[in-house]
Parts: sequence; C-alpha cells; structure tokens
Amino acid sequence: MKQSLLIIVYFFFSLAINAQNQIEICQNKTTHLIAKEKITYVQVGDTDKLIAEVVPEQPNMIRVKAVDDFEGESSLTVVSANRSYSLFVKYSDTNNISYQLEDFIGQIAGNINIGPVPEYLLKELCGQILNDCKQKSIQTKNKKDGIIFRLRNLYLKQDLLFFELEITNTTNMVLDMEAIHWWIDDRKQVKATNVQEYQVEELYRHYKWEFIPAKTTLREIIVIPKFIIPDKRILKIELLEKALGNTGRKLTLEVKNKAILKANSF
Repeated sequence: MKQSLLIIVYFFFSLAINAQNQIEICQNKTTHLIAKEKITYVQVGDTDKLIAEVVPEQPNMIRVKAVDDFEGESSLTVVSANRSYSLFVKYSDTNNISYQLEDFIGQIAGNINIGPVPEYLLKELCGQILNDCKQKSIQTKNKKDGIIFRLRNLYLKQDLLFFELEITNTTNMVLDMEAIHWWIDDRKQVKATNVQEYQVEELYRHYKWEFIPAKTTLREIIVIPKFIIPDKRILKIELLEKALGNTGRKLTLEVKNKAILKANSF
C-alpha cells in the first residue's frame, strides 16, 4: 500500500515539475529566456524542432524559436549561476514570448564544465588576456626573412589552453597567411618508418587574421582543449605563408611539456 502511494505521489510530482518547467514556442515568434547572470551552457534536445542561442549582446539571454510546427515536446537544458534548468518545450502560438529562467525549478550543476564553453565566453576570456600586460612573456620565437613568430604566453582556464601568439612583419610587404598548424611530433627526427604525427585541433581563434600589414605587430589568441605531451615528443606550431607554388615562408615554434604544465591560470 505504501509503495503504491509513493508511486502515485512521485507521478503527480513529476507532472507538476513538467508543467512548471515548460515553455511554449512557435515558428513566427522569437521567445526569450532571461537570466539574472550569464548563461554558461545551452543544449537543445532536438535541433530539427527548435534552435536556441545566447544573444551575443546580452549573455544573460537566450533566444528560442521553432524550426517548424511540431507535435509532442522537445527539451532545452540551460546552466546559469551554477544551476542547471531542464525545460520542456512545446509548440504553441502563444503570446507569452518571455520567461525568467529563475522562475523554473533548477538544481546545482556542480561543475560548470558540463558541456562546450559558449563562444561568447571564449571571446571574453581572450579579451582578458589581451588586456593584461602584467604577465612575463615566454621567450619562444622564430625569425625568418623579416617575419617574427612568437609564443608570448600560455594560459589555463576551465580545462582549456589559451595560446597567446604574436606575429611581427618587419618588411615593407604584406604577409598573407595561409594557416597555423598544430601537431605533436618526435622531439628529434630519426630515420624510421614508424614515426607518427598527431594533429591538434583548434577550438577557437579570436581574431582570425588573414594578413599582417607591413611594419606591424599583431597578437592572436588560439584556444585548444588541455592536453599533456607524451615523453620524447614536442608540440609544434607552424605559421604558413600563402604564396604561389607552395613557396611561402614557414616558421615553426616548439613547445615542451614543461611549458604547458606551467601555464598561467587566470
């Protein structure tokens, strides 16, 4: 008898949460979720039914809209102020197009890094680095034919590595950039057939410079998920110049594991 009563209570409790944590959206109107603090994570249940994104100008606001008319429900997970909100999304031509996030039932998220870091937050963190001139620069650089490629500093935040790079063009000619490549390679090249290179993928690039004007120095922040370099290996960062017939300059920086372990937290 008690077990049946508990099941009934739990059933009605679940229905109550479902009803309270529900928003309605439609195709021809944009719905906004407004939080008191910044939104740090957004995840849509079914991207074929709805889209949701943080408003770049207002990082405490999410805009939600239906892709098309749909039946049933979808879901939307939002994290703000270290609290996680699981919302049920229903299609309806409603006049209620604004919701306060704190009005819904949420729970402590625990670790803020439960999902990908939003781009607006990466942009803000990169801005903090570029505005900070107090850190002592790392003396890792390469120079070739009037181009200086340097790793200014290395930072760690939320399990992400922020590489602060600096490119100086001392010539009278614009430097057209082809790409910046990252890979882990053997520290010493030997004649062997089993040598393997491991590509490192960028997560975010702040400025995305395509060219460096003459007599100019530019800084760039590139974000990569944290990693440790295996023994007897090294991280290589290669700057490639765009030129005919693959004749452009190549400048390579080598970063040891100890430099990554000493990354500045901020």
